[in-house]
Amino acid sequence: MGSLQLAQTGRRRLRVTTVLFVAASICLLAAGCGRTPQETSAEATTPGIGVTSYATGERPSMPPIAGATLSGAQLDLATLAGSVVVLNSWASWCAPCIEETPELIAVSLSTASSDVVFVGLNVKDDPTKARKFVEQLQIPYDSIMDPEGALLATLPDVPPGSLPSTLVIDGTGRVAARIIGPVPPGVLVGILEAVSVESTAAE
Repeated sequence: MGSLQLAQTGRRRLRVTTVLFVAASICLLAAGCGRTPQETSAEATTPGIGVTSYATGERPSMPPIAGATLSGAQLDLATLAGSVVVLNSWASWCAPCIEETPELIAVSLSTASSDVVFVGLNVKDDPTKARKFVEQLQIPYDSIMDPEGALLATLPDVPPGSLPSTLVIDGTGRVAARIIGPVPPGVLVGILEAVSVESTAAE
């Protein structure tokens, strides 16, 4: 093979290597979406969308969840005993959280007259950006701040760092359903109807 052919072969290999490197870089960047700006570990990834419902006798108990809210109040989920609670973990920098927000707002408004309470858990976020997010999207419920992700880490059957994630908590303080990933349209309404009927029957 002549020197010209060797040079052409070398250039082709260089182009292929460059393309592969760029493609790999794009994949890595894409995999990083949805993680906190500070974290890139496997813990920060969400393991995929999944909806889990728990039979009445098999429901995990909720740990204590309390703290300062974005509005400046104090909120303790224990004070909501007797109500069905939707606890949604989110952050303003989380793209899937932004994606699901219209569905959460719609369901919260449609259940406003019933005994269902929505509470956000704002995780590893800048409070100013989180408040701006709430204001711009007109989210009608308050969120407990979880700056270190410590409260999120205690949620039963929720993988560490999973954002977004949603728990439906029955009137006895146990987890009736869990959604990992964005809330699929129509799913949350069905879960709430079932749990609300259950609570009414128990009265």
